[in-house]
Amino acid sequence: MVVVFAAALLLAGQGVFDVTHTSALQAAGASKVYDPGQPGPYAVGFASYLLIDEARDPGWSGLAGRPIPVYVWYPVDATAVTASTPEAIYPLDGVSGLAPDTVSSDWEHLGLDRAYQTPTPSAGKPFPLLMFSPGWGGPAWFHISVGTRLASHGFVVAVVTHYGDAGWIFPWEPFDPGDVALYNRPRDVSYSLTQLLAWNDTPGHLLRGTIRPEEVAAGGWSLGGYAAMTLAGGDDDVCDHVELLGVSEPQPWTCVATPPDPRIKAIVPFDGSNQCLYFSELARIRVPAMGVGEEWSALEQNIVPVLGPEWVAWQARQHAAFAGHPAYRVDVANTIHGSFSDMCETDYILYGKGLIDEATFEQWVEWDCTSLPPPVAHDLTSKYAIAFLKTHLSGESGYQSILTPGWALTKEPFIEFFATERRNANSIDDDWPDLFVYFPHQSGSEKAKAQKDPTTPMPVWHAGRR
Repeated sequence: MVVVFAAALLLAGQGVFDVTHTSALQAAGASKVYDPGQPGPYAVGFASYLLIDEARDPGWSGLAGRPIPVYVWYPVDATAVTASTPEAIYPLDGVSGLAPDTVSSDWEHLGLDRAYQTPTPSAGKPFPLLMFSPGWGGPAWFHISVGTRLASHGFVVAVVTHYGDAGWIFPWEPFDPGDVALYNRPRDVSYSLTQLLAWNDTPGHLLRGTIRPEEVAAGGWSLGGYAAMTLAGGDDDVCDHVELLGVSEPQPWTCVATPPDPRIKAIVPFDGSNQCLYFSELARIRVPAMGVGEEWSALEQNIVPVLGPEWVAWQARQHAAFAGHPAYRVDVANTIHGSFSDMCETDYILYGKGLIDEATFEQWVEWDCTSLPPPVAHDLTSKYAIAFLKTHLSGESGYQSILTPGWALTKEPFIEFFATERRNANSIDDDWPDLFVYFPHQSGSEKAKAQKDPTTPMPVWHAGRR
């Protein structure tokens, strides 16, 4: 399995998986358009912070409030980086510090982009901000690929670690049950956003003036995708789907509504857990949205045999519900759920740091690294996120051509792109309350129907239950 991943890195370095077309983008008429499938024009700075939300129960942390570690990547002028600029330090345990730190070069050897420790932000500031929530059991270091790549294209990216998620690998930290995970995720993101915006206005702070407060998006992988959707549309009752997470008796304090955060202007869920929201709740999402996830055939092969035919439309479901404009669906072929994180690279890091034994390492690599090669999956996921956010969060021209079915059909062998799932403006209600319409594949006009709120539970996969 190690050979498979190493070969993928070698081929990616040789450009074998380069499916981007900068010349076509430049032909669209933009003056400065950079290939979103490759590192952008900026060097990447990094800083990590530990926030404490004193208004929430600290749980098992022993701290006077809920700890929220945050990774922040930001653009840096390339001319400001010299041979003496230190590489980024990525703490694995941002609360207690009991796990060893990693550095940028540890991850660069596995194909991820380089970052530097707290250099001065680019003079081109301010920049749009992406707030990102990992999946259940996934800390911030599951998403270094997204943070570094988007920062190189002119975004500030803040990835939150949700305390109580790392108990599957760190024995000194608990693993929160599903109702607690659902409750805390959007609240952690909103609290972190408030702090980042405060630092944005604080003289002398590293992040002073780096963020455009009117251009804030939310993203997330898996249960983090649920957080992004909830931040845009709200959740009427956190506990109304916790049976999907194996919770039969949720803690009463988690069984409340989560309101949307009006500061969120767009969302980009990656293989997001939309089954934790009712279709009618998803339909309240009226900001621009783009879901990136597993392709229809992969769901048919991996999910349907276990849960039934209705789950083939898992990622189409949210797309059919979203009421914002635009709403896009990007299916990536030959992927698994972990393809939209840095799980494969994490296996190598944990083994190299002595945190897992060789047998566990070999098993995890077999699970995490044998679908679409991770460098390809990362490039495609970040590419579409960059094009979408540049166009529909920041209003930049020149990237819209990527966000079309025609581009995918002619230039992206691993992508199926859908601009709409609706037959007409009223189709969201045509078959209420039971069914929605979606397109199984690109291209063509074939349509199918699926239940808006499936009756067969689909458990939320997480990193601790491989």
